[in-house]
Amino acid sequence: MTHQDNHPPDCYSNSEGSLTVEQALQRVKGLLPVIEASEILSLDDCSGRITANAITCEQALPSFANSSMDGYAFNSIVMDGNRTEPLTLLEVGVSLAGHPYKGSVATNQCVRITTGAKIPVGCDVVVIKENTSVVKSGSETLIEIKHLPKPGENVRAVGSNLATGDQLCERGSKIHPALLGLIASTGMTSISCIRPLKVAVFSTGDELVVPGEAAGDGQIYDANGYLLKSLLQSPCIEVTDLGIVADSTHAVREVMQKASQADIALSSGGVSVGEADVVKQVLEESGTLQMWKILMKPGRPLTFGTLDSGTRYFGLPGNPVSAMVTFAVFVVPAIRHMLGIKGQVTNTIRATCCDDLAKQPGRMELQRGILTLSDYGDWQVATTGLQDSHILASMAKANCFIRLAIESNGVTAGETVDVIPLDNFAI
Repeated sequence: MTHQDNHPPDCYSNSEGSLTVEQALQRVKGLLPVIEASEILSLDDCSGRITANAITCEQALPSFANSSMDGYAFNSIVMDGNRTEPLTLLEVGVSLAGHPYKGSVATNQCVRITTGAKIPVGCDVVVIKENTSVVKSGSETLIEIKHLPKPGENVRAVGSNLATGDQLCERGSKIHPALLGLIASTGMTSISCIRPLKVAVFSTGDELVVPGEAAGDGQIYDANGYLLKSLLQSPCIEVTDLGIVADSTHAVREVMQKASQADIALSSGGVSVGEADVVKQVLEESGTLQMWKILMKPGRPLTFGTLDSGTRYFGLPGNPVSAMVTFAVFVVPAIRHMLGIKGQVTNTIRATCCDDLAKQPGRMELQRGILTLSDYGDWQVATTGLQDSHILASMAKANCFIRLAIESNGVTAGETVDVIPLDNFAI
């Protein structure tokens, strides 16, 4: 069977090949592998990376009982028998963080203690400093407790954070600052992380030139290369920039050969039906092709396939906004899937629309918007203006997408709409 025989009919030639976003995502994920290879990294190098296995706590946290407040530690048995306030105890020492009191504490005695300091032997409760007063009696210091604490109050018990054997995180967890701090608190010095995902990026088009070079008649500066590389910036991704590729089968074939060393090849432009759009032809020769019309605006044309090397290929539209939208909707979930990332979902906010939004039924639309929280605590969203797919200026102003369903025929100001903050698409 040839490569040409091993893919669905060209959906650009008829409407039967059009897929909803959900159908296209399901098909893409069904063709993606999950990276298993891992590497051991020190805590200094693993921020933002993905855990290769579950991490468990090897010792209880905290490993010793300590005080959650500045005050005085004593044995709660002295409060038995309906003792009335105030209660007077003899101060016999001090326990500081990192410098615990070494002796034991008898009934009717107490130890001055600071936050985080170890609870002395014989003590099980801490009264806060504000509920006490100091009374001198000769060479002795007496502590008068004006308001008695409850038994166990202000004491952090052994294992109250994590017990031995508790799971800190599952495989596929992104190592964010709080998780990194938690891992460090167990005393671990290194973690097994999924190796970085390798992504090769290039732009296609005879009309493109690199910023800084002289643009000829009819040429434009390449925005998509910088846009995509910026979107891919993450500790768990390794990007290779393959530059700008001419609209010729030879040039595209050559760059796809270079991209075959990556896990994902990502291009923009050359995926429509024009005579200069050669990506489809070369991909058919070099791998297996899935190519669809997506019932989405912007970003209807999308090329997805697999090179003979096993590299997954995404061909995004050339218009910058369409490239960014298709990256957010399809490439981000693909990257998360291949890295095995758990727990990252696309959160939708319901917001009041401040403007009328035009739309024709038939395609799901992601319009650019500016989401704000009003003085009354409710979400509001305004359009960035013209929504043409070449107007990158409106994308630069946006902080969200306004999602309009396939069947929607537009929105009237004051209606509630679904909004997806752009932060949802960070890798």
